[in-house]
Amino acid sequence: MNDFELTKNYLEKILDKPTFNKWILPLSYIGTKNNIAFVGSPDQKKTAWIKDNLLDKINKHTKKEFNFILKVVPLYDEDDGKDDKLSSSLHSNSHTQLQSDEITPHTSSSKKSHYSSNLQSKYTFENFVQVDQNRMAYSFAHSVSEFPGQSYNPLYIYSDVGLGKTHLLYAIGNRIVKNNGDISVIYSTTSEFMHEYVEYNRLNKRLDFINKYTSVDVLLIDDIQYITRWGGTSEQFYYIFNKLIQSEKQIVICSDKHPDNIPDLEKRIKSRFEWGGIVDILHYDLEGRLAILKNKLSERKYMIKNDFEIPEEVLYFLASSIKDNVRKLEGALNRLIGVANLKFSDTKGVKITLDFAKEALKPIVSLRKKAVTIERIQEFVAQKYKIKVDELISKSNKREIAEPRQIAMYICKQLTKTPLNDIGNKFGGKHHSTVLHSINKVEKSMKNDYEFAREINSIFKFFQE
Repeated sequence: MNDFELTKNYLEKILDKPTFNKWILPLSYIGTKNNIAFVGSPDQKKTAWIKDNLLDKINKHTKKEFNFILKVVPLYDEDDGKDDKLSSSLHSNSHTQLQSDEITPHTSSSKKSHYSSNLQSKYTFENFVQVDQNRMAYSFAHSVSEFPGQSYNPLYIYSDVGLGKTHLLYAIGNRIVKNNGDISVIYSTTSEFMHEYVEYNRLNKRLDFINKYTSVDVLLIDDIQYITRWGGTSEQFYYIFNKLIQSEKQIVICSDKHPDNIPDLEKRIKSRFEWGGIVDILHYDLEGRLAILKNKLSERKYMIKNDFEIPEEVLYFLASSIKDNVRKLEGALNRLIGVANLKFSDTKGVKITLDFAKEALKPIVSLRKKAVTIERIQEFVAQKYKIKVDELISKSNKREIAEPRQIAMYICKQLTKTPLNDIGNKFGGKHHSTVLHSINKVEKSMKNDYEFAREINSIFKFFQE
């Protein structure tokens, strides 16, 4: 089995079948040299998509598991892409004109619906941060955007509030519109859908309402859990849903609940939701929240005046303090940037301190003293030294793992007063003599190395809330 076969076996497990067939199967294995597996790509679009969406994840896996990385090389004349770019630009200009036309309803014999799509263009797949907790939902959503009406129909995405399902809903619509200028898309919340139906009914235009929603190619409905509030509306939705499915039009539904957990949802509607694909977004762990924060910070660099720096420990403070809602996490970052802009408007090269961040975010982040536990210390140290907690408590004696482990043990002893045996047990069953050796080594290094001592003291400071 060659290196690319190993890679494909991995990708088959993490990608849905349509995505795997479209983007991975056309690639061809060339050979491996100096731990680099060379794979040929038949066209520029496939090369770009794989590099943008998969290559980092692939190489992280293959480097760890098989000690090689993948490199995608073109099997085409790279100049050929210029015509594609020109065509894409023309298509983009054409679409801009189309959106302008949609502002005012017009009479036309074309298939294109004149109704506004209600999409927010800032939400795309490109700025959606993929982490383990949302990767499956991302994969399903991306597949739907590439093959509307063909892969998962209906697609049902559910999660608690503020975890990104509406972002994916918009991203699907925006990608479909970008790729297919003639496809009509409507995004609506369930509340808007209900109110719209009442208004059409009041004006004796019920058929216009039905025609509007059965004429679209892609229907994106948010917060479907509210559909049970008004019986008449759910009847209309059921009719529209069936009509679109029968016509092989794409429907994507978002909810804060699995269909089984929506009170009073009719069995016939519930069964329809289960036809296509049901996928959830889980709550993000610390690593996921940090990845999202770093991405958002990168996006917001234009907002930062005088180029002040927000260091890792401040981002960790945010990510460890706000756990349940990505929107709140983004809001906290925006507030921190805003307060820092005001405070340091006349100063260049400022590094935001943890104390400043805590003060700036008092209205948002609870600063009640949290118990310092071994688990919290392990989580913080692992993140600080860019390793996983599993590695920290493993038996590995690699320097990049052993040194953070010794530091973590030392911090645990100083801040939790836990017996050495118990600390050792929390670090994968280490003997108490190993823990004692680690503590003594850290203490000695702190006496002899000022920079190291300052680094350890910064960790102490983080937990002195």
